[in-house]
Amino acid sequence: MNSALPASGFLICKQHNTLRDQIMLPNLSQWHDFSAAWDDLPKDPYLLDGGQYRYRRYSVFEYHQQKLSVLAIEPHFQTTYYNTIHGGIDRHLATWECSSIDNPVLGKIIEWIIQKIPSSTTQVWRVQAHQFRIVAALDQQGKPTPEGIHKDGANYVFIMLLQRKNIQGGVSHIYNNQKQLLVETILEQSADCILLDDNAVYHYVSEISILDQRQVGLRDVLVLTFHRQ
Repeated sequence: MNSALPASGFLICKQHNTLRDQIMLPNLSQWHDFSAAWDDLPKDPYLLDGGQYRYRRYSVFEYHQQKLSVLAIEPHFQTTYYNTIHGGIDRHLATWECSSIDNPVLGKIIEWIIQKIPSSTTQVWRVQAHQFRIVAALDQQGKPTPEGIHKDGANYVFIMLLQRKNIQGGVSHIYNNQKQLLVETILEQSADCILLDDNAVYHYVSEISILDQRQVGLRDVLVLTFHRQ
């Protein structure tokens, strides 16, 4: 799919995915190294429901004219307006590993996104970058979005699957500003992704549960939120 983000406020890239064709497939070795970093995410210590299902890292970047710069370490903060469960607190999370930041795949993904959204060549973007692994086990569902239907308080939101293994569920829902459902889809293959205009739509991902009860299930995603400076 080569089109820019449409007026509907969302773009789903699965079949005919130019990100997969232009970034993943020509750079498979680097892509595998990038994906492998999700095996080393620490547990999220801030889940207030007592769950043990989320692992993550968080860093903030500046992106300007195809140059990615790492900003100073800071806590992740959302207001309670955007996150009714975990909003209102500073969350001091583990930061991205240098090997992931330096992997050319990250910059290529961000440039692919920039080409899809309305922007000027002089636009400076603040990019909040999240590595998430949601796990499910016999005694526990995984919750990709425990806050429910929500916005992220950004200009644009990008969600990309790295892998899903031994799970069912994890259905992405997109709603208009009246919270009427527009579309449901499942990110199934590596590089399947969704780009959202956060001002135009809400989003939510349903819980995941395991298929084979003898194994843990997991869902690895990259989430990037874009904020105009």
